[in-house]
Amino acid sequence: MDFKDFSKRFADKIGGEYQEYDDNHSIFVIPLKDDRFQTVIARLVDHEKYNRKTVQVTSKVCSVDHPIDYPAVLEASKDFVHTNFIVEDGFLKVDTSIFLDHTDENLIEEMITEVAYTADEWEFKITGQDVF
Repeated sequence: MDFKDFSKRFADKIGGEYQEYDDNHSIFVIPLKDDRFQTVIARLVDHEKYNRKTVQVTSKVCSVDHPIDYPAVLEASKDFVHTNFIVEDGFLKVDTSIFLDHTDENLIEEMITEVAYTADEWEFKITGQDVF
C-alpha cells in the first residue's frame, strides 16, 4: 500500500486536511458535525513484539491532568468497534491498530473515522471544549 497516496485520497474524499509527516506518518484534520474538527495521526509501525507491520491510528482526547472518570471511559470502550482508550505521553487518547496484511483501505478509513468521532465525543464530555 502506498500510504502517502492513500492519505491524500482519503483527506480529499472527506473534505479534510492532510499533512505529510513522512512516508509512514500522516496527520489528518477530520471535519465533524457542528463545525468541530479532530486531529488524527495514522502511521505504519513495525510492531516489535509480533515482528509485523501494523497501521496505528490515534487521537488525543485530553491531558491526564483533567478529572477523568476512568471507570466510565473503560466501560464505554465495550461499545466501540475498532477503538479503545490508552494513556500515552500524559494524554488520554483514542487508539486502534491492525496488522497491515489484514486490512484494506476501506477498513483504515473506518478506523480513522471512528477514532476521530470517538476522541471528539469524549474530549467534549471531559473538557467541554474542542481542543484537539
